[in-house]
Amino acid sequence: MPRYAERTLGRQLAFQFLFSLEFVDTPWEQALAEFWHMEPNMLAETACAADEIPAAERPFADKGDLRKAKRYAKKLVQGVCENREDLDMRITASLDNWAPERVGRTEWVIVRLALYELLYGERTPETVVIAEAVQLTNIFGDIEAPRFVNGLLDKLTATLPDAATAGDGPDKAAP
Repeated sequence: MPRYAERTLGRQLAFQFLFSLEFVDTPWEQALAEFWHMEPNMLAETACAADEIPAAERPFADKGDLRKAKRYAKKLVQGVCENREDLDMRITASLDNWAPERVGRTEWVIVRLALYELLYGERTPETVVIAEAVQLTNIFGDIEAPRFVNGLLDKLTATLPDAATAGDGPDKAAP
């Protein structure tokens, strides 16, 4: 599987897990172990549009590469969980005329995940991160949500330090 495909699936798995954490009071490390036992890559099949192929079933996907996608998902999950307070503070500060509680959980989790990757990701161009976040929103969010997510992430990227958008943030080293 090409690297971009592993990351696409990894982001989807990370989103599914992070979204599920919104509804439980379990430490993320424990919940993640349980999450993998559910084969979450198969859970996304029902979330796809009729004409869309789930990421885990696309022609480039195979079981060996699913392990790489899971590793990437775990790295994203760990980073988001460890930096959640800072990420949420940045998101809240970027909301114009919106109270944080008005933002849907799906959209909030997707923006949180994308913001983590923008700040600490491994040299992934911001346009790719935003496009992937919008794609996740198209799959899992409300019909109007992609525009909101795109706009909020665009605003957030304007506030990021140059080092973060250039891929030189504190977590940029290879895994």
